[in-house]
Amino acid sequence: MQPLQDEPVAAGDGRELTFVAAHDGVVTGLYSQAVWPAVVAGLRELAEGRGETLLSLRDLYHGRSPNGSYDDAAEATSVINCLDEERFSGEDQVELVEKAFAAAPIFDTGRPVEAGPDWCEGWPVEPTLGYPYASDIEGLPATLTVSVTGDALTPHEGGISLADTLGGSLLTVEGQQHGAITAGNTCVDAIVAAYLIDLELPAEDATCRL
Repeated sequence: MQPLQDEPVAAGDGRELTFVAAHDGVVTGLYSQAVWPAVVAGLRELAEGRGETLLSLRDLYHGRSPNGSYDDAAEATSVINCLDEERFSGEDQVELVEKAFAAAPIFDTGRPVEAGPDWCEGWPVEPTLGYPYASDIEGLPATLTVSVTGDALTPHEGGISLADTLGGSLLTVEGQQHGAITAGNTCVDAIVAAYLIDLELPAEDATCRL
């Protein structure tokens, strides 16, 4: 995908597929195994010099409507992150990005990583979450973490770590998608409902399958 940085490809209706948009399209496809065929088709198109499918996936991810307007999900995410996350210096960001590229080469631009201002620089409110996250929370009730084994967006290892950090319970869901509490799975629904209504936690090593 690196050539897209200098030479975007046509994607229909006078639009182009850029490097960032192509990666957004692939990431969208990682949310559910049902979308994998669309990602594969999009990559085949890209090899042929076309970008319609990956751009349509990117549009889905960003809530783009037919008239070219967008929903406010990206803005809301920025607000949440700027309130939660610690600020990074330019040097810290370079180190973080280089580690991310090493872990996920698909996102590597192939160009040197340069220091820049933090995304939230100038934000009028200081971050509140602190680091390490979710530790020593006073008055925290019993918690339930629901984590999918094949979640490509929030890896299962992170779910295990979160449950351990919170000192709470973990529901492991075997599947290939991002998230499970809105998947319409009867096993997951029953356990989550019992927790939300009665604060009833599942048995240790509880497992559901999508």
